[in-house]
Parts: sequence; C-alpha cells; structure tokens
Amino acid sequence: MATKQFILSALLSALAGHAAAQGGVFTVNCAALQGSIQRADPLIYPGVVSPHVHVAAGGTGFGQTQTSAQAVAARATTCDKFYDKSSYWQPQLYHHNANGTFSLVTMTGPAVYYLNRACDYSPTANLQSSCPSTFYARAPPAGLRMVVGNPTLRTYNPSDFNQQAIQHVCLTSDPNNAPNTPYLPNQPCVRIRAETFFPSCWDGVNLDSADHSSHMAFPVGTYNGGYCPQSHPVAIYSLFYEFFYDTAAIGSDFNRLVWAMGDQTGYGLHGDYINGWNQTALDLAMRTCTGPQGVNTPGCSLWVPSLNGPGASSAQTVQTTNPNPEPVGLQGPIPSLPGNNPLSGTFVKKSFRA
Repeated sequence: MATKQFILSALLSALAGHAAAQGGVFTVNCAALQGSIQRADPLIYPGVVSPHVHVAAGGTGFGQTQTSAQAVAARATTCDKFYDKSSYWQPQLYHHNANGTFSLVTMTGPAVYYLNRACDYSPTANLQSSCPSTFYARAPPAGLRMVVGNPTLRTYNPSDFNQQAIQHVCLTSDPNNAPNTPYLPNQPCVRIRAETFFPSCWDGVNLDSADHSSHMAFPVGTYNGGYCPQSHPVAIYSLFYEFFYDTAAIGSDFNRLVWAMGDQTGYGLHGDYINGWNQTALDLAMRTCTGPQGVNTPGCSLWVPSLNGPGASSAQTVQTTNPNPEPVGLQGPIPSLPGNNPLSGTFVKKSFRA
C-alpha cells in the first residue's frame, strides 16, 4: 500500500506542477497543524467551543480565538511558503465503526491553490463570457476572513454554486479511477481529497460579515471563474483547498464515513480561511510568482534568501493551549462524535461523476 501511495503522491505533485506551469497560479503545500484537531473555529465560534471538530493547517496561531493580526504574527507555519501564516481549516473526518464507535481518519495535509480565475465587474461586458486573458485579479486583501459551504446541508441542489464548490475525490491506486462527487465516496479509496472552492468576488469594503460569507460572492456564470457581479465587483485570486484524508486502512465498511458534525452525506463539507500572509509579499506574488516557473521565477516575492527558497512544509504545533481538552480520536476509537453530534442524512449510494 505504501508503494501505491507513493505513486499517487507523485502523480498529484506532477499535476500541481503542470497547473503552475500554465501561469496565474501558485500552490501552498502544507502539513497538518499538530494540536488543531479540536472543537475550535475562530471564525464562526470565536472564544467558545465549536459544535464540531475541525483540523487545520498553516499558521500556528490557530485556536479558539484568532484575530487577523494574531494570524499574521504567528510563530511559524506548516506550509511551504515562509510568508504565509494563514489558517486553513475544514471539519475532521471520522469512520463509523460497525460496533458503533468512531475512528479518526488522519488528515495528511492540504494543498491550497491561489488561482487567477475571476475578473472585475464590468458594466459593458457580457457577464456570462470568459475573462480577458490579460486580466489579473488582486491578492486576497489583508485581514480577509471567509467561509464556503454549509455544515447543516444534507441534500444537494445542483444549481447552487455554493454546493457545486464542494466536492470529494476518491483517489485509488488507479489514476484513471478517481470519482468526483458532491457526496462522500461510496467505494474504497486510498485517500479522499476533500475540495472546497471559495467565492472569488469581494464587495471591496468589508473584510468579514456577520455570516462570514455575504461580503463575498461567486462570479456570475460559474462558481470557479468569470465576471464578478455588480454587488461584489472586485475579483480576488480564487482560493481552492484540497485536504487529503488517509482512508487506506478502512476495510469492508468503507461506506461508513462521516464528517465531524454528524454528516453522513458529505454535503455539509465546508472550509474556513483567515488571511495571515505578509501582505506585501502576497501582493507581489500575484505578479512575480505565477509565471511558467512559479516560485522559481527570478524576482518572485516568496523567495527567502536565507532559506534559498520559498520555505518548506514542516510539522508545527499550535501556540495556544486547547481550553477544552477531550478525546477526539487521536488515541483510538471514541464512543461518540465530540459534541455528541448525532448522525444525520442518508449515505448516498447512487453513482455520480462530475
């Protein structure tokens, strides 16, 4: 199985490299942040216990409370870009065992893509058309905080961009067999790639909002590119998460996966983001690090002379002590999901491929 995983990792790295070579994109590869698997959500539930467990990567400032300033000032990052102390997080994945207990499925780390996909609102353009090839979106602004997805969803609306932006990919030993579904996979997977694509259009004023999403919007024609609506006229580089969960050890009960909020469907998958970049470096990176050579482009603002490169992903631990220590599955199966979240929704058995 280790050989299969090595091959799979190599293929994914090659795909990421190919994407970077197309221009207008760079990738942040991260290790999981140790100590982040807890009921913490500094965006939706700041200072209090979250209803369900999350797992994070990025800056070590992640915890129950985290301001944007604290994110930028984090001691270190698990990501391979030294200047990026952002917090990237999603719910934790569990396996519901036949005996009723729950086993934690290890999140091995995410890849975060910054993509030049959207363009500013234009009163004279056909908003359903593609963006001009010469347009470059701006960097996510300093202090930006946002979410995508809804943890309470248990049904699927294929016309809703917010739901189209949530996907699960079942990675197998066969690179030609990787079903892409809005629900949790219904076949054995070596790994699951949980994907969340954030809105790319900003209202140009607010760095956050009461629901952490209404200051952002998707482009007019599709969730992953195109002209921004008049209500949110400013295009920013699109954020796209790929969180990898190691499901190789699951046996015949592979179809008993559940997200930490009790979601058996997968429709409730969601992602959260707090911008913790050195903003000067990030602003420059949109122009100096997104060419065919990526971060190896001469003059790339992410290059750190003392490191002879942009940095490296590494194991790091959260800076703050978890004020709500409880078993979350790190030491073995647990009798219930943390927060006593009941199972909800019906596992989706039908076949679907996007």
